[in-house]
Amino acid sequence: MSILLLTGCGGEETVATENPESLPRQTVDSSAFSSAGQCQYCHIEIYQQWQGSAHARSFINPLYQQQLARVSDESQGAADEFCVSCHAPIGWLTEQIPPIDGEGTDAVAQQGVSCDLCHAITEVPQVGNAGFRVSPGKVKYGPFDDALQSAMHESEYKRIYSQAEYCGACHEIIHPENGLVLSSTYSEWKAGPYGSRRIQCQDCHMTPGPGVEKPNPGVAATGAPKVRDHISTHYMPGTNVFGSKQAGFEDHAALAEETLQSAAVIFLGLPDGLTPYQPARVNIRIRNDGAGHYLPTGLSAFNDMWVEMVVTDEQGSVVFQSGVTGSDGTIPEDSIVFGTMFADAAGNETNNLWEAARVLSDNRIPPQQYVDEFIEIPGLSRPGTVDIKVRLLYRNITPQGAKELGIDIADIPVTEMASAGGKVQVR
Repeated sequence: MSILLLTGCGGEETVATENPESLPRQTVDSSAFSSAGQCQYCHIEIYQQWQGSAHARSFINPLYQQQLARVSDESQGAADEFCVSCHAPIGWLTEQIPPIDGEGTDAVAQQGVSCDLCHAITEVPQVGNAGFRVSPGKVKYGPFDDALQSAMHESEYKRIYSQAEYCGACHEIIHPENGLVLSSTYSEWKAGPYGSRRIQCQDCHMTPGPGVEKPNPGVAATGAPKVRDHISTHYMPGTNVFGSKQAGFEDHAALAEETLQSAAVIFLGLPDGLTPYQPARVNIRIRNDGAGHYLPTGLSAFNDMWVEMVVTDEQGSVVFQSGVTGSDGTIPEDSIVFGTMFADAAGNETNNLWEAARVLSDNRIPPQQYVDEFIEIPGLSRPGTVDIKVRLLYRNITPQGAKELGIDIADIPVTEMASAGGKVQVR
């Protein structure tokens, strides 16, 4: 991991260090943090947006809890603090966790990445592995340098709140023992065109709808006299359609779907015609058109992004297909699937993050770049016109993950991210 040094207004400095263990753990008394519920009295709209977000459910998310228990068992507890430092940061900072089952946590710690955690951050001296520093208390920190003081709390400006490094404190996951980067969302951003143009994470994920820098005029708090050109939204949509639906937040699920549907485009290179009994290749070009990081990003071993092709004849009968899932939700082995696969120290493929020692393969799509994939259609015997439709699909949980959670894979929504199609003559 390269070293990054940034200095700017307000004297802030953000350093991404080589060694994820170089930042000593900070400990804080549990009484220093307040419940997110207290914030709603003045910031009701922001509170409601956060309440349905993945941040609010970062600790109680069933999929996370299942994976946490698994990794804890397989690492004999060595991974406990590594995982909870970002998923239950208040519980970690106040030493209520471990134990990882949350038995010793109070209600505030179970709120995951909450208001009082985020607005207590004063600096990010290390990108990755909870590389933030907090100062909870009467002063709340944020992106405004002219915020009015209130009876509830004081306000102080911190430049870091408008920088991608703020998000990179957790959205860069580095194995604490071998240094392998397991999730590189921040690095992907920094090395890509969004990073070079300093289009920040907040410009996409804390503005209305997908895309960059959509203004959201309004007031920061109920009764605030100053109408600002932009108030950051706190839905912070990613791709978690299933988790949002499962928790009953349909608006958040819709935003996640919209985010996915704005991320990629497909172009098809179809043959001029098909000769009976002769195979032909279809060129599928997929461009990462709307994400400032790779597609997919994060821990891609736990979700699916793949290409589906269906070829039908004039009668509507399927004459060829690729990437069409089986009754158990599994994607056929010869399908085009995007993601990162890890290998353990012996070189064997593994989705156990603690055992991961190196990257086995990575075919994800960088921002503003495309990949060319090819699917071969076997020779068709019947002359006529065939309809070729290709879709890029995404779901939050793999069949294996659904099985481990006791969830029917049929209940996991599949989002069509992009599609293309055309007709070809068989003659």
